Amino acid sequence: MRRWSTFYLALVVALVFALMGFYYLLPNVYHPLSPDTVLHTTPHLTRAAIFWVLAGLTIILGSFVRPYDRD
Repeated sequence: MRRWSTFYLALVVALVFALMGFYYLLPNVYHPLSPDTVLHTTPHLTRAAIFWVLAGLTIILGSFVRPYDRD
Protein backbone atom coordinates (compact mmCIF):
# COMPACT_ATOMS: atom_id res chain seq x y z
CA MET A 1 0.00 0.00 0.00
CA ARG A 2 1.36 3.40 -0.94
CA ARG A 3 1.26 6.16 1.64
CA TRP A 4 1.54 9.92 1.45
CA SER A 5 4.18 9.91 4.21
CA THR A 6 6.68 8.16 1.93
CA PHE A 7 6.01 10.68 -0.82
CA TYR A 8 6.54 13.62 1.56
CA LEU A 9 9.69 12.02 2.95
CA ALA A 10 11.06 11.78 -0.60
CA LEU A 11 10.32 15.48 -1.13
CA VAL A 12 12.10 16.43 2.10
CA VAL A 13 15.15 14.34 1.18
CA ALA A 14 15.19 15.92 -2.29
CA LEU A 15 15.06 19.38 -0.71
CA VAL A 16 18.01 18.51 1.55
CA PHE A 17 20.02 17.25 -1.44
CA ALA A 18 19.23 20.42 -3.43
CA LEU A 19 20.24 22.66 -0.51
CA MET A 20 23.50 20.72 -0.12
CA GLY A 21 24.14 21.29 -3.83
CA PHE A 22 23.77 25.04 -3.39
CA TYR A 23 25.87 24.91 -0.20
CA TYR A 24 28.83 23.43 -2.10
CA LEU A 25 28.71 26.31 -4.59
CA LEU A 26 29.17 29.00 -1.92
CA PRO A 27 32.70 30.42 -1.82
CA ASN A 28 34.51 31.11 1.46
CA VAL A 29 32.33 28.67 3.42
CA TYR A 30 33.70 25.53 5.08
CA HIS A 31 32.88 22.42 3.01
CA PRO A 32 33.48 19.29 5.11
CA LEU A 33 33.56 16.72 2.26
CA SER A 34 35.98 18.62 0.03
CA PRO A 35 39.44 17.40 -1.00
CA ASP A 36 40.87 20.90 -0.47
CA THR A 37 43.51 20.19 2.17
CA VAL A 38 44.10 23.67 3.57
CA LEU A 39 40.90 25.66 4.08
CA HIS A 40 38.04 23.61 2.56
CA THR A 41 36.46 26.86 1.33
CA THR A 42 36.57 26.72 -2.48
CA PRO A 43 33.34 26.02 -4.44
CA HIS A 44 32.97 22.46 -5.74
CA LEU A 45 31.00 22.04 -8.95
CA THR A 46 31.30 18.25 -9.01
CA ARG A 47 29.85 17.75 -5.55
CA ALA A 48 27.10 20.28 -6.23
CA ALA A 49 26.17 18.44 -9.42
CA ILE A 50 26.15 15.10 -7.59
CA PHE A 51 23.77 16.47 -4.94
CA TRP A 52 21.49 17.94 -7.64
CA VAL A 53 21.39 14.61 -9.49
CA LEU A 54 20.50 12.89 -6.22
CA ALA A 55 17.73 15.44 -5.67
CA GLY A 56 16.35 14.77 -9.15
CA LEU A 57 16.47 11.01 -8.64
CA THR A 58 14.72 11.36 -5.30
CA ILE A 59 11.91 13.38 -6.89
CA ILE A 60 11.53 10.78 -9.64
CA LEU A 61 11.44 7.95 -7.11
CA GLY A 62 9.00 9.96 -5.00
CA SER A 63 6.62 10.12 -7.93
CA PHE A 64 6.60 6.31 -8.06
CA VAL A 65 5.64 5.93 -4.39
CA ARG A 66 2.89 8.56 -4.53
CA PRO A 67 -0.56 7.08 -3.92
CA TYR A 68 -3.04 7.10 -6.78
CA ASP A 69 -6.17 9.25 -6.65
CA ARG A 70 -9.19 6.97 -6.69
CA ASP A 71 -11.86 9.30 -7.99
